[in-house]
Amino acid sequence: MLKFILKRILLLFPVLLGVSFIVFTIMSFTPGDPATAILGTGASAEDIERLNRELGHFDPFLVRYGNYIRGIVTELDFGSSFRTRQPVFDEIFARFPTTLRIAIGAIILAIIIGIPIGVVSAVKQYSIFDITGTVVAMFMASVPQFWLALMAILVFSLHLGLLPSTGIDTYRHYIMPVVTLSLPTAANIIRLTRTTMLEIIRQDYIRTARAKGASEFNVIMKHGFRNAMMPVITTIGINFGFLLGGTVLIEAIFAIPGVGTLTINSIRTMDIPQTTASVLFLAFIYVIMMLVVDVLYAYIDPRIRSKYMTQKKVKTVGA
Repeated sequence: MLKFILKRILLLFPVLLGVSFIVFTIMSFTPGDPATAILGTGASAEDIERLNRELGHFDPFLVRYGNYIRGIVTELDFGSSFRTRQPVFDEIFARFPTTLRIAIGAIILAIIIGIPIGVVSAVKQYSIFDITGTVVAMFMASVPQFWLALMAILVFSLHLGLLPSTGIDTYRHYIMPVVTLSLPTAANIIRLTRTTMLEIIRQDYIRTARAKGASEFNVIMKHGFRNAMMPVITTIGINFGFLLGGTVLIEAIFAIPGVGTLTINSIRTMDIPQTTASVLFLAFIYVIMMLVVDVLYAYIDPRIRSKYMTQKKVKTVGA
């Protein structure tokens, strides 16, 4: 297992290298220049040119990217922000806890909503509960998150005055962002849990467990639910990684000072080091989440553990 984890960690480097190259290329060839974005159109041409030269904007693209990668490899230096002149990760680490709290709250709420509804819908197939849950899940999965956010602000902030629409000062500020992010994710979990449970409860070993006199609760939860969780765990891991990066739009709508807002502001000001570092950080978190999901597989499904151990024994005997 340790060897497997090390291999997956080594795969991080080419992935992050590719992400850095793509982001750096897009930002470098985007029309405009960082000095104008930072100083504004009212600045003099001399000041703009001087700042662009200071930032290395006129250097060839490959030279700039090569210097960027060399700084990372030799000194773990991801550069300084064009706007603040501070190391890029200082602001990322300062803002990430806010983004992490929102993402964790959203995925927990999505699990609480999605898994029970999905299981009950499968067990009570074609019932009113199943039909209602399926229709609601399809609706929530197809509705854009930004629309949900705007409707939440319109209803709960402007009309009812129950919740604050911007900022993140108290727990009440987290309610609308968390719910807005969790509902589409919960819809995906409902649909996948229902589909997987329907496949599992029709298996022969489920009928055998019922024939032996096991209670329906034990049949569903002990024999069915655990086996149905494999693809659901994958979806939860993928969605959690998506939530960490997908809060960009929600943070902008609710004016939340997280990594998403930082990324948007960096893009607007052509802050290449800050934008690249922010995207790299989110990509790193996403890949780590996929690694965690793969490791959980081995602990949840004994078939994967036995397969891994068998392969290990075969290699030992062959040696």
